[in-house]
Amino acid sequence: MYHVSRNILLGLAVFIFGSTLALADMGSSVGPVPQPAGTTAQPGQGTAAPMMPVQPAQGPHVGHKELHHFASAIVAIRPIDKKVRQEMSTKKMTVAQHHQMLVKYGTQIKHVLVQNHLTPVKYEMLLKKAQTDPAFAQRTEAVMKSMG
Repeated sequence: MYHVSRNILLGLAVFIFGSTLALADMGSSVGPVPQPAGTTAQPGQGTAAPMMPVQPAQGPHVGHKELHHFASAIVAIRPIDKKVRQEMSTKKMTVAQHHQMLVKYGTQIKHVLVQNHLTPVKYEMLLKKAQTDPAFAQRTEAVMKSMG
């Protein structure tokens, strides 16, 4: 039973850690990252199709309260994410140390989500919505700015 719960915790930590890293990679903006000017591909050049949908995602509406929980979670997770990135880039770690770090920070992130009444699945869904729906991303940014 110990091994099963440990594996579930590790999976959760990796999932949440990956989600927060993806969010952090977007910089301070929650919305989609614009493409640099002059990088449009001509037909037949062998360039892959863009990953962003042409139209915003029309997922379920996110209410005011849930939006505040999501924005609050993002604000609280950013320093954790920054610390993880810093530790990973400055320290040489064994696989066991890396695992311990992921579990430690995964637990902290899970605690932030619980405090904000979000599940990891709901948080991931809202992250994806922020990445694909510019209006939702703007709403989230506005709430985050109002938090200070």
